[in-house]
Amino acid sequence: MHRFTMRLFFCLLAGLSFPAGAWAQVELPEIFSHHMVLQRGLPIPVWGTAVSGASLELSLGQYLASTKAGQSGNWRATLPPMQAGGPYELAIRSEGETIRLEDIYIGEVWLCSGQSNMEWPLEKCATGPEEIPQAGRPLLRFFQMKKKHPLDDTPFSDSQLGAFTKGAFFHPAKWERCTPETAAPFSGVAYFFGKALQDSLKMAVGLVLNAVGGSPAQSWISEAALAAHPQLEFLVNLPPGKSWLELEGIHPWLAVRARENWAGWKGTEGEPALPGHPFAPSYLYENAIKPIAPYAIRGATWYQGESNATHPGSYFAMMEAMLACWRRLWGQGDFPFLFVQLPAIGNRSLWPEFREAQGHCLSLPNTGMVVAIDEGHPTDVHPREKKVIGQRLAGLALARAYGRDILTESPVLAAAECSWENRQATLFFRNTGDGLKTADGKAPEGFTFQGYTTGGAAETILLPEKIIIEKNTVKLTWPDGFLPVMVKYGWAPAPVNNMANSAGLPIAPFRAPLPGNN
Repeated sequence: MHRFTMRLFFCLLAGLSFPAGAWAQVELPEIFSHHMVLQRGLPIPVWGTAVSGASLELSLGQYLASTKAGQSGNWRATLPPMQAGGPYELAIRSEGETIRLEDIYIGEVWLCSGQSNMEWPLEKCATGPEEIPQAGRPLLRFFQMKKKHPLDDTPFSDSQLGAFTKGAFFHPAKWERCTPETAAPFSGVAYFFGKALQDSLKMAVGLVLNAVGGSPAQSWISEAALAAHPQLEFLVNLPPGKSWLELEGIHPWLAVRARENWAGWKGTEGEPALPGHPFAPSYLYENAIKPIAPYAIRGATWYQGESNATHPGSYFAMMEAMLACWRRLWGQGDFPFLFVQLPAIGNRSLWPEFREAQGHCLSLPNTGMVVAIDEGHPTDVHPREKKVIGQRLAGLALARAYGRDILTESPVLAAAECSWENRQATLFFRNTGDGLKTADGKAPEGFTFQGYTTGGAAETILLPEKIIIEKNTVKLTWPDGFLPVMVKYGWAPAPVNNMANSAGLPIAPFRAPLPGNN
């Protein structure tokens, strides 16, 4: 039986048995279980397998649907959109067999995906110890796909190598109510996101978590989508004799860790060239995304990028391809996709360029970005302050998906002008609310000029002589004898920065060329 399915046998008449051949043997994906949350306001797809040609009838509240299993045994039915509420029972009847799933609510469902900072558990967050005892929230529900082996430097066992190659990378999963016990190992970012949504929407919220630490974006993209994109096809159209481990366009750490996990593997004739691994292109698309689609969702949240940050030039292509294939798979149109820009860290030289690449992803349809440059840790890639990230994601969701008239987006540079006579650059920002300010009440920090000194002979970076904030503009004065060509803000792995809008959301890092002076 496939790892993502469960077989439930309930007879309509207690104690009555049927010959084995008479059973419809209905199977459902694991994402259908007791305590689940179904998306309100959208058609509700339900699918599974049964005996070829078997008839099935579904009921949920007052709504009914019927279908037949195809020749391969696959079936799918769609229940009509419903308003928020519950609890309900979903019953699936076929050939004398009934599956009953209870304590079901109609509410809001979000996919929470990415790598380790999305996976990072509440119990390891800075505010986890005070939050967990208060985490009794019966209408906040979790569906967490947990990996069977930590992705540290320890080898996979022979049985794990075989299972992971077949796609069985996760433990069996089911929907669970939010309690202190279930919240502690659940994603801190996702928990605070769901909590804030529920507090605002006053209804059931379901969170589907399938984040995998260390996973690169290409693992979440279908092979067809990678092959069709001119910047990404190298990931699947490999040169003769090469594997994805030898590709120059991937983070070197990915290959190192995969080889550590495969330390005990000895290839034999007839086996795949390499064992399965969640860092391999398309692996998590096949085994973490496809098994849960097209379970109706409102949107997706995404905290990922650390494992792609050595190659910022390809990240926009990654997100373009990933969103296209996810949205095609779900068939719900351009559902909201909200992502986290990487925070501050002191020992990652290409993170400024990578954050810029993430910012370019806002040009993709129905996307939103949490700016986290005011958060982070000097040397730890897993900053413990996850509450603010979850709350900022929730703010974006409330504005984008639920029409709340609130300021939830960080200021971004809209335009720049220069007055060469006054030695002054004027920067215009949008998403400022009631105006720009410094988050700490001190003098503004984070701006730099790049240009030339000594009569244009030496390139240098200088701080502005003067910074003036005027509502949605910032005026920067450069020193006499300096020829600026570019202005930057927050342009460092762990920059000093304190500029924000009236909602306290930080200005997104940027670099911008200044208009020429000739």
